[in-house]
Amino acid sequence: MFLYGSSRLELLGDLMTEDEVEEDWTSYSSAQYGTGESIFEEDNLNEIESKDEEFDYFEDNYEISPAPSISGQTHLVRIGCCDFCLGRVGGVSLIKKTLKDAGLEVRNEVLNLNPGLEIDETVCPLCENLFSEIDIITSRLISELNDFEFSRLQLGFQLPNDLLESEEYIRTTFGAKRSSNLKQALSSEISTMIRTLLENDFDIVNEFPEILALIDCLTLSVKLECRSLYLYTRYCKFERGLPQTKWNCRTCKGRGCEKCDNTGLQYLESVQSLIADPLLEVFLADSHSTHSMGREDIDVRCLGNGRPTVIELKNPKKRFADLNKLTKLVNKAASGRVEIQPLRISNKSEVVRVKDAAADKSYHICFKLLNVDDEGNEFEIQLTDDEIISKISELNGVELNQRTPKRVSHRRADKIRKRKIIDLYEIKVDDKIVEFKLKAQSGTYIKEMVTSDNGRTEPSVAKLLDLKCEVEWLDVLDIHSD
Repeated sequence: MFLYGSSRLELLGDLMTEDEVEEDWTSYSSAQYGTGESIFEEDNLNEIESKDEEFDYFEDNYEISPAPSISGQTHLVRIGCCDFCLGRVGGVSLIKKTLKDAGLEVRNEVLNLNPGLEIDETVCPLCENLFSEIDIITSRLISELNDFEFSRLQLGFQLPNDLLESEEYIRTTFGAKRSSNLKQALSSEISTMIRTLLENDFDIVNEFPEILALIDCLTLSVKLECRSLYLYTRYCKFERGLPQTKWNCRTCKGRGCEKCDNTGLQYLESVQSLIADPLLEVFLADSHSTHSMGREDIDVRCLGNGRPTVIELKNPKKRFADLNKLTKLVNKAASGRVEIQPLRISNKSEVVRVKDAAADKSYHICFKLLNVDDEGNEFEIQLTDDEIISKISELNGVELNQRTPKRVSHRRADKIRKRKIIDLYEIKVDDKIVEFKLKAQSGTYIKEMVTSDNGRTEPSVAKLLDLKCEVEWLDVLDIHSD
């Protein structure tokens, strides 16, 4: 598919980078009637020449010179090219002229020299009279675009391959050098018309569009593909029992049942819903998702500077809003359960960076020492507080061997991961309750570092103390991503 446009307006505050060149917006691939690529390169000339018999109006072509020669222009008029196509391939200046005016100039000059010229008036061989349908296409395009806010628009065209091939042959053989192809000319004409009819200021682009308008040139229909809107923030979670993302009901898998009151959700609220639902209404988006740097368990708080996350709003009809006001709106709606830092515009490349980042994290964990053996018999803990602190301190700077915990083994590969405890400090013992803070390598299972998970993590607090340990609570104190 050939997508044509020229850039003249940058979206305020947008963070587009070169990384996004590789972004796969798969909607591009839907325009596949024709590729729009030139098949008349030097390597293919011999193959094309063998097809000349398919174009029965090219007798004695060897006597015709390409436009702007009079022979070339005369041939283009004779085979029935419309005024728009004569204007784009006839080789006349387009300064202060429309394509149609330039084409009329070519036609009048040819007919003045050849008043008796026989003209094939059935259909324009270069566009099949598509330019006569520009008003209809533009009207339908504007009707679709009126519901959307945007500043970057890309036009794509679906055209039959046979038309593209014949158009390219005629244009490159009889038309002027560097003349625009059919898709370029259609895009230029439509762009000019919609600029005068749409109120908002926008740029016709061929990279990083907010909306891709796919125009089917057979049915004259228009289909819009709207790029997601991405917003970056960092969130703090102050309430335990709140999942990070939407959690489908275990019973019905999201379909809705009596157990979940037909909501389809295991938990009615999540960090995702608290921060993204208010934005959904503002931007009139269909749905949302969040892309975070790691995740915390449902019973874990996330404090400090918060967890980096990108909110994706899908198919948004609105794109422009005061992000500072939206930040306050989200925080007010969350009622202190979740709080976000100021929102800013993001992009898909940042989603990849956030999700792939391996940031060290600081934690605060509290656990209970169990003085009960496997048979349920109680015994007295022989270790003093100082001995407990000393043994736990042995984990400072140690590399752990952690086999995938049982609690996540159903969704993660069963393998052994090596993770380092970077720092371990502020160990406190109060009877059977122990707590400490630590900084650990990204991906460390902190709870299992304490409990040992039946020996799946080595070494562990439980192994060093030779006691069973039960985690009371865990907080993420900081995510060292900056």
